[in-house]
Amino acid sequence: MAYRATLKDVAAVAGVSVTTVSLVLNDRPARVSTEKREAIAQAVKQLNYVPNQNARSLVTKQSKLVALIVPDIENLFFAALAKCVEDECAAQGYSLIVANSDDSRESEQALLRRLTSRGVDGVLLIPARESCAAGAGAALREDVKRVTCPVVLIDRLTQCGWCDAVGFDNYLGGRLAAQYLLEGGHKRIGIVTGDVAESSAADRRRGFVDAIEQAGEQFDPALCVSGDYRFDGGYHAADRIIDGGATAVFCCNDVMALGFRQRMAERGLHVTEDMQVIGYDNILRRFGLGLRMTTVEQSVVDLAAAGWGMLGSRIDAVVRGDGDSGAGRPWLASPQVKVLTPKLVQAACA
Repeated sequence: MAYRATLKDVAAVAGVSVTTVSLVLNDRPARVSTEKREAIAQAVKQLNYVPNQNARSLVTKQSKLVALIVPDIENLFFAALAKCVEDECAAQGYSLIVANSDDSRESEQALLRRLTSRGVDGVLLIPARESCAAGAGAALREDVKRVTCPVVLIDRLTQCGWCDAVGFDNYLGGRLAAQYLLEGGHKRIGIVTGDVAESSAADRRRGFVDAIEQAGEQFDPALCVSGDYRFDGGYHAADRIIDGGATAVFCCNDVMALGFRQRMAERGLHVTEDMQVIGYDNILRRFGLGLRMTTVEQSVVDLAAAGWGMLGSRIDAVVRGDGDSGAGRPWLASPQVKVLTPKLVQAACA
């Protein structure tokens, strides 16, 4: 096993005390000359010294680890969000653990326990579908109350109001999609939804239907098909919506829109000429797919920045010992909720 250099080794090579090395490397106020600081830097480089985070955590009471729990890491939106959250964390000296709940409440509970036991400083949680179902809010709240570090709910805002949360206005996103298609002269419009038992999917559908009906048009429930936010869901929904006489369709994420377009191509149909397709997320270009699609954008960059900003401020407050509530959970005593605004991105379909 390779030898791991210690603070004592760095101090010996630099010709200073261990205390001086510790103060300089931890950027603490200290009267240390420029020459000694340069000697310490050279010793660190020479010895390939890497700080022992476990030892540092005992002193600072921080692990410099945060966790992001996602329902489905294979979902392009959640994968892109994880990358953006990692960038935000790294910029502040934190490392990110990404964990996948498989949209299972049981798995989510186990992850919350496991990650807490590892001493993470905070958790960003996208609740599992089961945790977002009607009547499940109280149980999720109890799960979060048992966590010993700040928790921020992200993306799925069904439970916001009792815990810090940040996400997009899905109702508005659904309305934007419907209004775009209505303005294009379409009257018979289909929708491929996620699981409407989960609030973000339900809100997109509700905003979409409300906009159609408020425009004086009639929404046909037969043109509403669940696609479970997956490529195959969009693909298999296409026949029903096309054969139902729709001239346009709103797919509630870009991945389902890809599946829908694939089935259209197999049937010899063309986007725009034969049927207008609008997606949701504006995520495809991040993965080099090169497909231009009209879509409702919810920026993963903005979501990650807002989520980390909220969590980071709570972690800092805990470190300072500020604002502890009677329940011992300052982040539950005065919840912060931030709702971001989606926007329509119009692009020629390739």
